[in-house]
Amino acid sequence: MFNLTTTYHYAPELAEQFSEIHFNSHHNHHAISNLDKNCDMYAPEIDWYLSHSQDAPQVQLDKIYKMFQNRLAIYDNAPFKILEQEVGLKLLIIGYEGANSQELIDKSQALGFLPMLVHPSDIISVSGKIGEFEAVCRSETIRFDQAVLFVQNPTLEKFLGIVSVQDFYNVEEMLSLLLDRRGTYRYKTTILYNPNSCQYHHRRPDKNGEGYCHKCVDVCPSFGVDKNDNLMELVFSQIDCKGCGGCVATCPTGAIDFAPYTIDCLMQGLKYYRNTAVLLIPEEFLPLLQDYEIPSHLTPLIIPREKFPSELHLLSITQESGYGCIFFSPVVSRPSQEAIELVNAIYQNIFKQDAIWVANDVEALRKIEHLPQPIVQYSYAPSPNEHKRKHFAERLRFMVKDGDFGRVESGKSGKMIRYGTISVDAQKCTLCLSCVESCNVDCLTANHSKFSLQYKPYLCTTCGYCVETCPEDAIKLDLDGIALNPSWFEMQVVAQDEVFHCIECQKPIGSKRAIEKIKDKMAGFFASDSAKLRTLECCSDCKVKIMFKHHFEDEA
Repeated sequence: MFNLTTTYHYAPELAEQFSEIHFNSHHNHHAISNLDKNCDMYAPEIDWYLSHSQDAPQVQLDKIYKMFQNRLAIYDNAPFKILEQEVGLKLLIIGYEGANSQELIDKSQALGFLPMLVHPSDIISVSGKIGEFEAVCRSETIRFDQAVLFVQNPTLEKFLGIVSVQDFYNVEEMLSLLLDRRGTYRYKTTILYNPNSCQYHHRRPDKNGEGYCHKCVDVCPSFGVDKNDNLMELVFSQIDCKGCGGCVATCPTGAIDFAPYTIDCLMQGLKYYRNTAVLLIPEEFLPLLQDYEIPSHLTPLIIPREKFPSELHLLSITQESGYGCIFFSPVVSRPSQEAIELVNAIYQNIFKQDAIWVANDVEALRKIEHLPQPIVQYSYAPSPNEHKRKHFAERLRFMVKDGDFGRVESGKSGKMIRYGTISVDAQKCTLCLSCVESCNVDCLTANHSKFSLQYKPYLCTTCGYCVETCPEDAIKLDLDGIALNPSWFEMQVVAQDEVFHCIECQKPIGSKRAIEKIKDKMAGFFASDSAKLRTLECCSDCKVKIMFKHHFEDEA
C-alpha cells in the first residue's frame, strides 16, 4: 500500500512493525509513495521529513506511518474529481495600441497564439470560462480562450484564464503561464455543497435585497462561489475556484466542505496523531521549509491548502492529538485567523493556555516550536452529515463539563466567525412557529404536545433570519459569543402557553395567547354579530356549523 524508497536501511525487526510500508519497492505500483512514479498519490512530505529530521529510526518510521495514513485518509475519503477543459490559441488582449501591447502580440504569435487587440471601451460584457469565453463588443461578438488585461478590471480578473499584466515581472513570465494552460487543462473539483443546510439557499432576501448569509461569496477571490439574488441560489464554478478553501472556513453550518480534504478526511487522519504535537503545513508551503530541521516533538500534518481551517478543524486537531498545534503558513485567511483567536480564547478561559500558534516564516517557527504542550485529549466521532456547529459543540461540551468559564466573544462588527444568542419575549410570542419553519439548523424547534418553543443555543448560526421572520417582533439577536457553561448546550424553553380548546367540541386548536390576539383584532369587526364572534374560538369544523345554524335561524 505504502512505498518508502530511501537510501537508509532500517533494521528488519523495526521494518516488520510497519507491515503496510513496502521498503524500496519503487518498481511496483503503490497507492501512496514518496516517489512521484508508479503510484496513485504522491507524498512529497516524506522525503522532506527524512532530510530534515534527526529522529531515531523508530520515531522516524512512526511519523512516516502517520503521514502515510493522513494521505490514505485523502485517498479513501476525498471525493474530488479530475476534470478537463480544452483551451485553444485565441488570445484576447484588452488594451490600447502601443509598444507594450504590440510586444505582447508579436511574442504571443511567435508561440503560436492568435492574438486580438480590443479597446477596453468597445467591450460591453464578458462571460464563459477558460477555453470558452465570449466577449460582446459594440460591433461584434468575439470568442476566445484566454485574455490579457492592460487595464484594471477586478471583475474580469476573477476569471481563470484572464490575467493582468501588472501581476507579472515581464511578458515572458505571463506567456509561460498562458502556455501551461493551453491544450488540455486539468483541474480538480474543490467545493462540496449541501443546499439543505445553507443559510442563503432559497431564503427570502433581507432588507438590502441580499441573503442573510453569504460570507462564502464575500471571501471568495474568484468566481468559485457567487450568488444569484434573483433566484437566491449560490452559483459555483469549479474551474474558476482557486481552491484556497476560504469559503469552507467561514461557512457556519458546514454546507460547504473542501473536496480535497473533507472534515471526514481530517477525522480519519487524526486517529494516528494522538499524543503528539502537530505541525500543520499546507503542501504548497513545504518548499519554504528547506532550511528547517524539524524537532522530535513535532509531527507534520500536511493539508492541501491554507485557507480552509475553521474553528472545528483546529479544535479537532488539538483535542484528538492532545497537544497544542503550530500552523505554518505565510498566508492565514481572515476566517481562519478569527477561528484561531476563538479557539485560543476558549483554551485560555478553561485551561489558561493557548492551543494554536501561527508561524508565517521559518524564523518565526523556530521561535515558537517549543510552545505546544500536552492538553486534554478527547476523541469524538461525528455522525454522518452532522452539522458543523453540532460537532463543534460536542467537542466543546467535553471541555466545559459542569464548569462555568465565562464567555468568549466572537462576531462583533459582522466578522466571519460569529456566535451569539437569541432571546424571545415570551409575552409577545404567540407560538405561530414561523421562526421554527424558518430555521434550517434545528436551533428553534416546537414541542407541540406542550405548546412550547424550544431553543438550542449551540446550534444557532446568528443568521438573523428568525428575527426578521417573527411577525410579533419578539426575537432579538445578540452577537455575544459563546457561554462556556452547561446551559449553552441545553435545550431551553423560551416561550410556552396554555392549549386553547374549541368552545364547541373541546378539540385543541392553538395557543391561548394566539386565539386571544385574534379575538382582540377581530372583535371590532364582528361586534354586531354574535355568531361570528363565537367562531373566533372554534375549530374549522365548528365554525361551519355555527355559521350554517346562524344562517338558517335568520331565514326562519
